[in-house]
Amino acid sequence: MYDIEREKKILEVLEQRGTIGVNRLAEIVFCSGSTIRRDLSRLEKKGLIKRTFGAVSLANIIATDETAFSVRESENIAKKKHLSKTAADQLKSNQTIFIDSSTTLFSIVPYLNLFKNLLIVTNGVRIASEISYRTNHKLIMIGGSIDSHTNSTIGSSALSQLSGLHFDVAIMSCAGVTIDFGFSEASYEIAELKRVALNNATTKIMVFDETKFGKNKAFQSAHINGVNLIITTQELDDTIVEDIKKIGVNVIKASSDSF
Repeated sequence: MYDIEREKKILEVLEQRGTIGVNRLAEIVFCSGSTIRRDLSRLEKKGLIKRTFGAVSLANIIATDETAFSVRESENIAKKKHLSKTAADQLKSNQTIFIDSSTTLFSIVPYLNLFKNLLIVTNGVRIASEISYRTNHKLIMIGGSIDSHTNSTIGSSALSQLSGLHFDVAIMSCAGVTIDFGFSEASYEIAELKRVALNNATTKIMVFDETKFGKNKAFQSAHINGVNLIITTQELDDTIVEDIKKIGVNVIKASSDSF
């Protein structure tokens, strides 16, 4: 079980039981004492739990943007795995790949081991750490200012580095998408960074679940036909898929069969 999956399970158990002993929690999550303590330490730093005298409970907090990132990371794990596996199916060995900082694509990391000699570029702090730990591929972490809301690097330094790179494939997600406005982000800096990465890529892939469609955020990262391929979930209406295909963009619906 991955760290994210255990964290989600821990939060579910605490929501159901309130306060629980650390040893009992480890038994429920099927992990060792040392592993559960590391998990709890991460969750405590995120402000999601509190620990007292060998027991643990949910923290009484008001959600913030930064906390929301931690929660998003644990949401819809199965869907994210299906989307990430389908995205990985588009890759080949010996490619240079850009992967953004989205929680959707965090699940792609294990599938990268199916390939040889990748050069992976990312602006995601967490995903860079995971790629470094779990794969032997070459990795470039784009520098810049760190945005704690998205756990990514942004700003002029990041844009400058990206502008000097070419990608065989760029894979990213989005905060919102409509046919009229295209793909969009709540942050200008994030939208601009994704725009540069897409412009410098031969194959451009956008990955999102059905909940993102119909939402317009403030800043456009690309027009709907600014990508070659959209990977989405089974739940996205077929009429929407057909409308997108008419514009000239290929669409793949990820399914559990590909997982």
